Amino acid sequence: MDSNKKVTPKVIWSIVGTAGLACSGVLVETSMNVTFPTLMKVFKQPLNNIQWITTAYLLAVTLTIVLAAYTQRSFSFKKLVIAAGICSVVGGLICSISTNLPVMLVGRVIQGMGTGIAMPLLFSIIMLEIPREKQGSFVGTAGMIVALAPSLGPTYGGICLSALNWALTSSLFCPSA
Repeated sequence: MDSNKKVTPKVIWSIVGTAGLACSGVLVETSMNVTFPTLMKVFKQPLNNIQWITTAYLLAVTLTIVLAAYTQRSFSFKKLVIAAGICSVVGGLICSISTNLPVMLVGRVIQGMGTGIAMPLLFSIIMLEIPREKQGSFVGTAGMIVALAPSLGPTYGGICLSALNWALTSSLFCPSA
């Protein structure tokens, strides 16, 4: 890449949007944990079943990240950002209308796919579109944004759960593009 190349607003907004998706995906990952006692009552399920809400999400994220190199070779960044956003929104909507654990798990898996697309995509956009001498600051900033989410997740989940009902709270755990 040409070191004199300017970073365009389009690239900046791509990074901002993808960082937002990745950050909210990690936020979703950690914020659901505080809802487990409520979900145990609502779904009439023991904790070991409810914990699948997080496990299924993390499995979907992991499996999707494994496919990142293939998807990034096969599809444009724009299509992948759109796919990540759609997965996040659709998964959140499914979670918000779920009346049982299997439906909630389907929503969580779809959300996890969105996060699994967004996280590696964020750093790929930076490495391929940002001049080498500026990559460190972009990667550091993106890493800080994503790393902030786990510390905010449980607080966010608790505030949403105390202020709203669990179904509406589930939809708020939907990262939007």
